[in-house]
Amino acid sequence: MQYDVLIVGGGPSGAVAAANLMDAGLQVCILDRACFPRLKPCGGGISCRAFTRLPYLADVMRSVPVNYVHRLVFEAPSGESVEFRSDEPLYAMIRRIEFDHALIKHVVEGGVTLRENVTVSKLEVHTDGVRITSTAGEVFTAKMAIGADGVNSLIAVQSGLRGPWPAHKLAMDGTEESPQTALQLEQDTMYVYYGRGGAYGYGYLFPKATHANFGIGYRLDYMRAHIAEKPAELHDEFLTMLQQRGVVKGASQKENFHPWVLPVGGPLDKLSTDRVLLAGDAAGFVNGFTAEGIYYAMVSGELAGKAARAALLGGDVSARSLRRYDRACEAELGYELRKSVQLQERLMSEPRLMDSVVRFAQRSPVARQLLCDYGVGRIGYREMKRRTLLEALPSFLRYQIEKFLARN
Repeated sequence: MQYDVLIVGGGPSGAVAAANLMDAGLQVCILDRACFPRLKPCGGGISCRAFTRLPYLADVMRSVPVNYVHRLVFEAPSGESVEFRSDEPLYAMIRRIEFDHALIKHVVEGGVTLRENVTVSKLEVHTDGVRITSTAGEVFTAKMAIGADGVNSLIAVQSGLRGPWPAHKLAMDGTEESPQTALQLEQDTMYVYYGRGGAYGYGYLFPKATHANFGIGYRLDYMRAHIAEKPAELHDEFLTMLQQRGVVKGASQKENFHPWVLPVGGPLDKLSTDRVLLAGDAAGFVNGFTAEGIYYAMVSGELAGKAARAALLGGDVSARSLRRYDRACEAELGYELRKSVQLQERLMSEPRLMDSVVRFAQRSPVARQLLCDYGVGRIGYREMKRRTLLEALPSFLRYQIEKFLARN
C-alpha cells in the first residue's frame, strides 16, 4: 500500500488537505478510524468567512443543509447580556455528520483513496518514507504523512512534535445535537454564555436546519479543581436553565449527548518535521476565546495540502522544506490564535472584566459592533485592536468620566 501522501483523519482538515493534492498526479490516501457518514461531537458553527476564504469548496458547502443566523445573544458571567443583529449572516450552522461526509465525498470523487475503519497504532519515519501500521496489522507506506487525527493525535505524539496536552490547554465539552421534534428553539438566534457564575468555561445554543445543538464546557484544569459534577450532570443543569428562560422547549435526548475534549491553548510552536505535517485540532488550531475550530481546521488543511504538494513535486520532504508550512500558518493563523488564548486567559479568569466589557457594549454601539465582529470572525485581533483604539476608546473614556462624575 504505497502512496505519495497518507493523511490520517478524514475530518475538515484532512479532507481539505486532500482537496489541495488531488489534481497534482499524486497518490493520496486518507485513513480514518470511522466509516462515513459518522458522528462527530461538535458545536457545528462555522464563521461565514469560510465561504469566501475557500471558494473552491463553495459547491460542497452548498450541498449541505445550513442554517444562517442573524442574531447573537452574548451573556457575561453576571448574567447581563448584549444582543447583536445583522442583515448579513453572522454564523453558518451545520451538522458535522453531513458536512464532513460531503467533504470526503468530494475528494473521493476527485481520485483520493479513502480507507475507513482503520485505527492507526504506529508511525515510523525513515530516511526513505513513512510507515503507518493499523491496529489490525495493516501497513501503509508513503513519502510523507499529514496528521489530521484530532486532539488525541497519534501522529503528533509519535512524530515527536508534541507530547500529551497539559490540562490547561484542553477544554471538556459536553454537547447534544437532537432533532427539533424533541428540542425547539428560535431558528435565527445563537446564544453564547461566558463564565456562567464566574466559572472558567462557556455554554452555547446553536440552531441547525433540522436540529438543535447545545453544550457547556470548562477548561479541564479548572474543571478538575473546582467542579464536582460529571459532564452529564452539568449538561442537565444547563438545559434546565435554558428551559426556565424560555429559549429552549422540549426534553433532552440522552442518546445524543456526547462529552469531548478540544484544544484551547493555541497552536503548537512546531508544526512539521521530516516527512510529517500536522493540521487542525492535532496541531491546536482552535480559537481559545470562541472555541471555533472548523474554520481553522480547513485553512490549516489547505496550507498543509499546498505545502505537501510543493514538497513532493519538488522532491524534498525534509523538515527544512516543510518549514514553509509553519511559516504559512504563522502568517495567517498563528498570531490570531495566540492572541485568542490571551483573551481567554484574561477575560475568563477575571469575570468582572468580562462583565465590564458586556456592560460597555450595552451602551456603546461601536463597542457592541466590535465585540460581535470579532466573536463571529468578521475581523481578526489586529483589526479589533486598531478599531478599539481609534473608535471605542474615546467612547470608553467618556463612559468612565460619566460614571466618576455620577458618583461624586
